[in-house]
Amino acid sequence: MTRVSTFAANQSALMDLMKAQKSLLDAQKQLTTGKLATDLKGVGHQAETLSATRAALQRADAFEEAAVRTEARLESQDIAMGRMADAITDLRLAVTSKDGDYTMHQVREAFYQISNSLNTQHAGTYIFGGTRTDTPPVATNDINDLVAMGTASEAFVNNDRRPQVQLDQNLTMETGMLASDVGGEVFDSFKRIADFNAGANGPFGQPLSAAQESFLNGEIQNVITALDNLYTKIGENGAAQANVETIKNSHADRQVFLQQMLSDLEDVDMAEAATRFQAAETALNVSAKTFASLSQVSLLNFLR
Repeated sequence: MTRVSTFAANQSALMDLMKAQKSLLDAQKQLTTGKLATDLKGVGHQAETLSATRAALQRADAFEEAAVRTEARLESQDIAMGRMADAITDLRLAVTSKDGDYTMHQVREAFYQISNSLNTQHAGTYIFGGTRTDTPPVATNDINDLVAMGTASEAFVNNDRRPQVQLDQNLTMETGMLASDVGGEVFDSFKRIADFNAGANGPFGQPLSAAQESFLNGEIQNVITALDNLYTKIGENGAAQANVETIKNSHADRQVFLQQMLSDLEDVDMAEAATRFQAAETALNVSAKTFASLSQVSLLNFLR
């Protein structure tokens, strides 16, 4: 009679049972997570590609967020400069008036509006302050304070460094404008008007004197020039907005591509995973039954 090796058979059945359990566990993890593997070891030779793709996706997401923040800042600058343009337009109309009292009332109001616009804050920082964030870039909102100053530029306390933001691997953009650049020309007009009003030929009254009317007529062109140059800056800001939007959309498109690439590398086909799970479950049942059967086999039955 052939000898039955009970131990060897049991060991083989046990190994098959353990393999079936592991296959079932792996298939179950894939169904639960939707991923081929839970770590880089599970993707084999594609681990380096997967790691690089994830890093590229993180960079694209960070650059897109930077672009979104930059868009918001540029939008704030556009709104502030739009308010300034409205105030300068009112100033231009005011200096054409023959009523000196009305003229100075409108001049003071325009100065107040423009000063406040230049002191606009976004996300807790002064958008026209350069990289200085601890103080408003315009030190006063009262036109009378200009009279004591040597030049209108003394009203500005912004620094000369424009904020920069990195929007791509090799792309850094200046996003801020300086109060002294945006409001310098119109502040020069404000100071000339304030000095004249406080000088020997002032204050402006009703009706205007010949000297007052002559002065205001000469100042009109300066105000118009300041407005034209402000519109140029508004246009530059708009061009920057369009550029940033293009960059933002590019990063969004890149993320879609990289996410699809990641999906191809690490996501499991759920239908195939379900099939593998069923097959592994069947194999486990068979292995378990085989092991249970062999566990009952004994030579004692043949030796009685």
